[in-house]
Amino acid sequence: MASAWIEKLNKAQKTCMIQDGRRKIHFTFPDGTEMAEEYDLKSSELIVRKWKKKAPLGVKGSQWEYEVGEQLLPRNLDSEGMLESAANPIFVRKDTALSFQWRIRNLPYPLETYNVTADPENRTITVRTSNKKYYKKITVPDMDRAHLPLEQNSLSVAHANNTLIITYKKPKEILQMEKEIQEEFKKLKASKDGDVDCTPS
Repeated sequence: MASAWIEKLNKAQKTCMIQDGRRKIHFTFPDGTEMAEEYDLKSSELIVRKWKKKAPLGVKGSQWEYEVGEQLLPRNLDSEGMLESAANPIFVRKDTALSFQWRIRNLPYPLETYNVTADPENRTITVRTSNKKYYKKITVPDMDRAHLPLEQNSLSVAHANNTLIITYKKPKEILQMEKEIQEEFKKLKASKDGDVDCTPS
């Protein structure tokens, strides 16, 4: 089923550029949904994947939603003068070549506090703490797009520097799909100073 995702990418309108050591690709799908990805030029590892849904007529454009990576913004006061606590848990996905990986910062509890389980039926990974201080359900859109089940034995957990690190080993189907996608990207022309249509060279 992974081929369906590759087919969807192939049908999308694409622009790409090389900038700051990254290959940046912008996709516009037939329904108006946009996706932007950034890959490390040397390792081909995915650094950012974000989505923007088409806004209804007369509505201001929607915000980018990050699937991988994070939006780096200065921490300013919001419209009500409230500053988000720097101690709140911060959830971000940062993948490696062989794994999906999530980092939850500002979780000071020792490793044995956390219970991280794969729920194949609901297609989520659940994080619980024995002290009931933190609870989160994590979706894995890549596995959903490839229609692959989540498996507990692919999960591992570590804790360091007040950060919980959850790693899910990519199945061979995902690795093969990513390899095929990278081969397609290498065929695209990319501008080094601005966007161009991505057409095979």
